[in-house]
Amino acid sequence: MWKSVNVLHYILFFTLLGLVRSTVITNDTSDLGTTPFEYIIVGGGTTALAVANRLAVNHSVLVVERGPDLVNDEVINDPFTKFGTPSPCHFQIDLAPQMGFNGSRMIPMTYGSCLGGSSSINTMIGSRPTFAGMSAIEALGNPGWGWNDFLPYMQKSETFHPPNPTQHAEGADFIAVVHGFDGPVGVSFAQPLIAPTLQNAAKNTTNTVFEGEVALSPDMGDGFSGGHYSSYYHHIHFNETLQMDRRSSSAWSYLYPQAQQRERLTVLTGHRVNNVLTSTGAGGNVTATGVLIEPTGGGTTSTFNVSRELVLSAGTIYSPAILQRSGIGNATFLQSIGIKPVLDLPGVGANFQDQILLTNVSFSLTPSANITNVTGGGEVLLAVVVAHPTATDTLGSNGTSAMDKMLRNISAEHALSTNGIVTSETLTTQAALIADTYQIDHPLIEIFYTPGPTGINVWAQSVLPLSRGTIRINTTDPSVDPIADAQYLTTEVDMVVAIAAARRVSSIAVTPPFSDLLIENALAEAGVPQVGATDEEVGQWVLSTYTPGTHPIGSNSMMPRELGGVVSPELLVYGTTNLRIADASVIPLSVFPHTTLGLYGVAEKAAETILQAVAAESEG
Repeated sequence: MWKSVNVLHYILFFTLLGLVRSTVITNDTSDLGTTPFEYIIVGGGTTALAVANRLAVNHSVLVVERGPDLVNDEVINDPFTKFGTPSPCHFQIDLAPQMGFNGSRMIPMTYGSCLGGSSSINTMIGSRPTFAGMSAIEALGNPGWGWNDFLPYMQKSETFHPPNPTQHAEGADFIAVVHGFDGPVGVSFAQPLIAPTLQNAAKNTTNTVFEGEVALSPDMGDGFSGGHYSSYYHHIHFNETLQMDRRSSSAWSYLYPQAQQRERLTVLTGHRVNNVLTSTGAGGNVTATGVLIEPTGGGTTSTFNVSRELVLSAGTIYSPAILQRSGIGNATFLQSIGIKPVLDLPGVGANFQDQILLTNVSFSLTPSANITNVTGGGEVLLAVVVAHPTATDTLGSNGTSAMDKMLRNISAEHALSTNGIVTSETLTTQAALIADTYQIDHPLIEIFYTPGPTGINVWAQSVLPLSRGTIRINTTDPSVDPIADAQYLTTEVDMVVAIAAARRVSSIAVTPPFSDLLIENALAEAGVPQVGATDEEVGQWVLSTYTPGTHPIGSNSMMPRELGGVVSPELLVYGTTNLRIADASVIPLSVFPHTTLGLYGVAEKAAETILQAVAAESEG
C-alpha cells in the first residue's frame, strides 16, 4: 500500500476507486529496514524520479529527497499559478556577487525542493535541444549523444497531445514523427489556446523585425528550431476527471499515477544526503557503498547501503556539493577546507553555467486590446509564442563573422582565474564547438511572449553562454548551501549576445501588428532602451536588470576527463566503479533552452544505460 505523509484524502480517493498503491513514500527511516538497496538515488527531482521509476520495475530502489511530498499542493499542481508564488517547494539560493553596471549585484536563483524538484515549480515551457546542439555535445567526446540517438529517449518519456481542430485553427501545430505518445510525461497546448489574437500578432511582428528570416515552424521540437517561431506547448496535461489542465511534473508523471506504481520503490522525503560512503579498491578505483543521511531539519543520522549502483540526481547546485563533502573533487581545494580527498577530480563544481534572462520587460496594453484573446483572461502560461533567431538572424552577416572570430579566439584567462574551467583547452574547445553550431542553425537567443491582464511581457534570454562559474562548498556542514558563482556576462561574447537580444525586444515594441496592441509610449514607459540607443546605453541596462535564466547546468560535466570532465558518456563518475550522475549537472553546454524535457531524455537514457550494465553482468 502506498504510504505518504499528509495525503490522507488522496489515499482515500484512490481506495474508493479500488486502486491498489504499492510505492512507499515516507519520511520515517524506520520504515526502510536494514537490507541494502540495489540502487540508491540521491534526490527526488526531475531526473531522479524518472530513473527510479525505470529501475524499480525489477530492482529495489531507494530515493532520498530532502524536500516534502506535496501531492496535494494546488500551487504546484495548477499550471496557471503565477510563477514564483510561494509554496513549501520554492527555495532560493543567494548567488555569489555577480557582474553589474555599478559594481556587483546580489542575485538569487530559484529552485524546487520537493518531490518533482524544479519540475514542480518551473514554467513548464516545452523546449527541446536542437540537432546542432546535440551534435556539439557528441563532438565534445560523448558518442551516442547526438540528436538521432537522443531523440528516442525524449519520445519515450512523452505523451504528446496534439492540438484539437480549434487550437489548430488558432495557430497550434505539431510534427507527429518527433513526438512520443505513450510515455509518462503529458505535453500539450493549453485548453483553450491562450490569447490567440496576441499569438498571431507576436508571430507577424517577429517575422517583420527579423526581415522575414525568422519564419513560422509547425513544431520547434523537431531539432531545427533555429530561425523559427511558433505557438508553444508546455509539459501539462488535460485531466479528464477534473476537466482542467494540470502540471506534468516528474512526480505526477513518474511517481504518483497508478500505472507508475513500483512495489520495489521506496521514497524517503524530508532527509538530505550528507555524504556518499565509499571504499577504495586495490587499483585505486572508488566504489560507492551507501549514503549517510539525516533529517533535513537536523537530527539523528542514518546509513543505508547499496549493492549495485548509486545515482546522484540532486541537481547542478547540490550534486557537486555532495561529491565534495564525500572527498571527490579538486584535491587541493578539498584539503584546504579540511576534507581528506578520496578521488582527485578537479572538474567537480567547475564548468557551471546558466543563461541570462532579460525579464524586466512588460509593455502596457491599449484599452481596446484588453480582451481575453489578448490578455489570456485568468489562465496564463509563460511563453505562448517563442522565437529562436540564429546568429545571422540577430547580428547580420558581418556581426556573425565577428562573433565567429571572437569564439574561435576566445581568451580563457578569466575563467581559469576563477576556477570556472580546469584547463584553457576546456573553454577553447567548447567555444569552437559553439561557433560550429551557429554556422549550422543553432539559436543565438530566445524571445518569448507572455500575455497578462494589463500588459504583455516580451522576454529574451541567451542560449549558449560562454561565461563559466563554480559550485564549491566552504564548510563540511551539510546544512549550509554551497557557494554558487555563475560568473554571468564575464565574457565579451555573452555581452554582445545580451545587447543584441535587448535591441530586438525594443524593436518588437514599436513594430505592428504587435505595437498596435500597446499604448503609444509603451517602450519608454517600460524603461527598455530606445531603438537606436548606443551599445553602451543598452549594455548598462542589461547589466542593471538581467536575472538568472534558472537553467543551471554543467557542474559535473560529461566530457573527457582531461578537459575537466566528471562523468563518461555512460554517466559514470571517472575513477569509480558504480557511481553515476543523472541530472542537469552533466550537460556540458547549455543546449537545452529550457531544461526539463531534455532532462527527461537524460533520465531515460541513464536508466537504460544502467539496466544494460545489469544485463551485461548477467550474461557475463
